[in-house]
Amino acid sequence: MDCNSLRVAETIRRILFVGLVLAATAVLLSGCNSHYGRLQGDADVTRMFHSGEVLPDYQYYTAGFQRIPYGIVAIKNTYSLRSSYWQPIDLTPTMLDQLTYRMKTVYSIEPRGAWIVDPEGRRVGIWYSSRNWTKVKVEEDNQVMVVPPKPPDLSGMR
Repeated sequence: MDCNSLRVAETIRRILFVGLVLAATAVLLSGCNSHYGRLQGDADVTRMFHSGEVLPDYQYYTAGFQRIPYGIVAIKNTYSLRSSYWQPIDLTPTMLDQLTYRMKTVYSIEPRGAWIVDPEGRRVGIWYSSRNWTKVKVEEDNQVMVVPPKPPDLSGMR
């Protein structure tokens, strides 16, 4: 073989090796993410919070300060929230109005609502925070883990 043929063969081997590594990584990552859900932004969820609508058959939780939380979630009663950071709260529409008003005015950021969905896209809860992302894990025994939002910057910056 001449030098050009050896270079071409070496290049092909490198390309195949990199392709094999990428394919193996994709397979591993797809298996690792099988229990992870996500947030699905929805203006209707935001409107539910702004109108003080408390959903029946959901348990509400807050994260952050009791009177001015960083976030509010509600999880369907067929699931349970696994977290020591979220505090359960029995909300009334009036209390929800007060909490959402304080979140908006104190933190100077407009919080938004989202559905919390499992890996198959089924709705397991709702989210309300100025942060529009988090980690969600739905376990086989219907336990949901939702990472609470970081505290907002009081200057209104994210």
